[in-house]
Amino acid sequence: MTPDLLASEVRNTQRKMEINSKEDLAKAVEEAGTLLQEIQNYLQANDLNWNDCQEAKVRFPRGFIRQAGLQRKRLEFLENRTLKDNLAYTLILSDVVLWLKIRTDLWGTPKEMLTKLYVFLIGTLLESITKEYLEGICGKNFKKRNAYLVEIGVIDEQLQEDLDWLWDTRNRMHLFQLDAREYVNDYDENCHDRCVKTFRKLLAALRSKGPLKAS
Repeated sequence: MTPDLLASEVRNTQRKMEINSKEDLAKAVEEAGTLLQEIQNYLQANDLNWNDCQEAKVRFPRGFIRQAGLQRKRLEFLENRTLKDNLAYTLILSDVVLWLKIRTDLWGTPKEMLTKLYVFLIGTLLESITKEYLEGICGKNFKKRNAYLVEIGVIDEQLQEDLDWLWDTRNRMHLFQLDAREYVNDYDENCHDRCVKTFRKLLAALRSKGPLKAS
């Protein structure tokens, strides 16, 4: 299928496709997947890379990625505006990763590595959040900051355990430190769900406590 025919197919789909039921949704998903595969088949058959054919770009669906302003509101317990901005931008990236994970049929290693990337991002966010939250109060490493938050009653021991687990998982980004191949791994739905719940619980705990002041 040529680029002109592909463009015509997309325009026709846009004109006629209305989704009013799960049956309509299933049909739309099937058609979208078929067109995406046709695009890839054409590019591969003609040995075109991403820079050779700008017409191959598809429109990323609007409305899924949460805006930076909304993400900043989740971090009201932090006072450093620059850090809040940068945390919000990383959360935007996490939404892109999340879309690929839940709106495509990726499986096996690609899906597992997306989960791994998501955990990396969340772990990096938590590192900066706890460091800034305890600035001038507890300047120790991530796990010791978690222990301090337990000592002062901001989080409980279960959340501390989850935070420490997330940090250990995040630190697998240092590939040279791994003893074995990650072909067999634990980057599954349980890993993703635990990561998300841990992040949300920490934000809730810090919002409830509010900003701390160094004595």
